[in-house]
Amino acid sequence: MDRFFFDINHVRYQLVTSNEGKPYNWIFLPGGPGADSCYFQSLISLLTLPGNAWFIDLPGSGGNIQIIPLGYNFDLWFEIFLPALKKFENVILVGHSFGGMFPLLFPELENILKGYVILNSAPSLWLEEAVAYSQRFKLPDLSSEMQDFTLNPNEQTFLVALDACMPYYFPPHTLEEGRRLLSQIPFQYLPAVWWQRKAVELNFSAKWVPERLPTLIVGGTYDCISPFTLFQRDKRFSRPNITLFNVENGGHCGWLENPNTFKKLFSDFQTKVLPVAVEGSC
Repeated sequence: MDRFFFDINHVRYQLVTSNEGKPYNWIFLPGGPGADSCYFQSLISLLTLPGNAWFIDLPGSGGNIQIIPLGYNFDLWFEIFLPALKKFENVILVGHSFGGMFPLLFPELENILKGYVILNSAPSLWLEEAVAYSQRFKLPDLSSEMQDFTLNPNEQTFLVALDACMPYYFPPHTLEEGRRLLSQIPFQYLPAVWWQRKAVELNFSAKWVPERLPTLIVGGTYDCISPFTLFQRDKRFSRPNITLFNVENGGHCGWLENPNTFKKLFSDFQTKVLPVAVEGSC
């Protein structure tokens, strides 16, 4: 099933599955930022989700670049994010990497969402922890590639830096599969430049910790870009409504290594955490 539409703010929506059952709208927000949401297809193909599942791409991200003006100000994402979610009822947000970080800047989501799933993300600035955490795996040094991209951001330096990051994303046994996954999707460098600078400018740290909202936070032992240790040590996220789960042999896209684990995590989240029934639908 493929159904695209755009809103007035040039956010792109794609309906990818529609199943009978509770009328939820599962909204998948990709990482990067800059990665096209289509990489979630490798995850959603494993799942049976009640209601509708949507991929969304903010303007200038992934393949959603045709209709935005040259020099687009990515700070506008702060203004258009909540209106994008409010188009739907009974929203369960699934955010991966940046897609898990960005919503933590919006306390209003406590009263908008029905559930929140955070995959391989961070509650605070992550680079220092990523450098320290990665040392236990004796990974190749990527400081030169990252410095080149930081000092001279363009498509070529971005692609070189992204390739250098691959061993930090994926464990050895899924490294080539991970490379293929990310190499096949549109991935824009300008949003990555923006978030790299904006996160430091904001001294990024979660402004919102779900207080009552059913929340599942998943990490992976081999994810050296977004170490799960950041959530494990952040006492703000030690709450009865929040489940923390570390996938022992998982990388940054842990469903590649552990499809059955992710099936069970999402199934348990539906049946044990979410309400038995909700009223209304999109």
